[in-house]
Amino acid sequence: MSKTPKTLHIVLNGVTEDSRVLKCAWSLSNAGWDVLVVGSSPSGDSDELTIGYARIIRLPLKLVIRKENIPRVLRIPFKNETMLWLIAGVLRRLRRYRRKLTEKLGIKREVVVPNLHRAVKLITPVAMGFDPDIVHAHDYTALPIAGAIVEMLQRAGRPAQLIYDAHEYVPGVAHLTKPMAALYTKIERKYSSSAAAVLSVSEPMNDLLMDQLKVSMRPTIVANDPLVEGQQPSARHLRNDIGISAGVPLLVYSGAVAPQRGIQTALAALRQLEGVHLVLIANPKNKTEMDLVASAPDLAHRFHIVPYVPNSELVSYLSTADIGLIPILHRLNHEISLITKFGEYMQALLPILVSDVKTMAAEVKKLGNGEVFIAEDVDDFVRAAKLVLNDPVNYRSAYTEQVLSERSWERQAEILLGACNQIAGASPTAQPHRPFVVSKPKLLKETV
Repeated sequence: MSKTPKTLHIVLNGVTEDSRVLKCAWSLSNAGWDVLVVGSSPSGDSDELTIGYARIIRLPLKLVIRKENIPRVLRIPFKNETMLWLIAGVLRRLRRYRRKLTEKLGIKREVVVPNLHRAVKLITPVAMGFDPDIVHAHDYTALPIAGAIVEMLQRAGRPAQLIYDAHEYVPGVAHLTKPMAALYTKIERKYSSSAAAVLSVSEPMNDLLMDQLKVSMRPTIVANDPLVEGQQPSARHLRNDIGISAGVPLLVYSGAVAPQRGIQTALAALRQLEGVHLVLIANPKNKTEMDLVASAPDLAHRFHIVPYVPNSELVSYLSTADIGLIPILHRLNHEISLITKFGEYMQALLPILVSDVKTMAAEVKKLGNGEVFIAEDVDDFVRAAKLVLNDPVNYRSAYTEQVLSERSWERQAEILLGACNQIAGASPTAQPHRPFVVSKPKLLKETV
């Protein structure tokens, strides 16, 4: 192939918070691929960004709760965004109640993929103008869209091929109803049978995917490990942000917060860990976080929440803590994955305190880089935390150069690039690496 190979990545989120998508785009574009990422605009307005050489466009692929979309009966005056979010929450609850009522009454409703027609309609002209060799579907939510786009391109005489990147195991996605899970499973099996490659994040996930997808070949593992080369010193300092000195014991949790993430266990344990502080690097406006703060006024001086830092600065920002926390509860997808923060804590040289979920607990026991506690057991969390805090050097010694190299995105990017080059019959010329930095969004004027 003489021309520059092209890959179109499709994901149903705002992209900037999805480190896996960003890393894929950055690495492939540095390796000489022409990369275009299409994501979902969080505001409802189309915009564009870049990371490295890769271009990102965000389109209104999903309906966004905006004033003009609110039913007139609910259009009461409001002065700020808070009222808008409250109304959005009411509308979501009403939809859930309607769904539960129809199920209870035995009323059969057609189950459809949300926003599928809308997304395909908006992405089709982008895909036709870009003319990709590969369409990369990130997660099960993007697969029906990407699959339809590939079929459309092939009908137009363009030999695009599909990669399905299975971020999660569909039967383990708690918020999916049984009919929706069945629909996505049907779609997964349809497109996996014709995909040029199926990717997953771990061997335990592969064990489940073989039967789930009805495929004969094991998916290719591209683990969600952290970027090393593209990391940059953080402009912020974690301890300075929460006002504590270097000698104060500090537990850190980085990422999305929800009840199933188990932060409530760590917070309760803080009462038995005298002088220890807990900080969340998360969205400060998250409802679960606000509920946690309200539940523990006595810990206000030792429980902190700070906003996210750019992904390229996260390892540096984490590095001044003493322990990285993964206190998640027992859920199917939690049992089979080495989640992103596991590798991020490792690269930050933090001992890891993880609940006894199968895959990550086994990894901690194998490496000796932390301790395992019984999920939701506050006393056992305290026991494990004290072990680490009393001998942090011992746990940090597990991070040899070889271990850190194996758990880097650079190693995983080699696998991804090899798969893409083979599928497209490509041998692109690598470009000088650009920094792993996401540009500020600009309103989109043209889509291709």
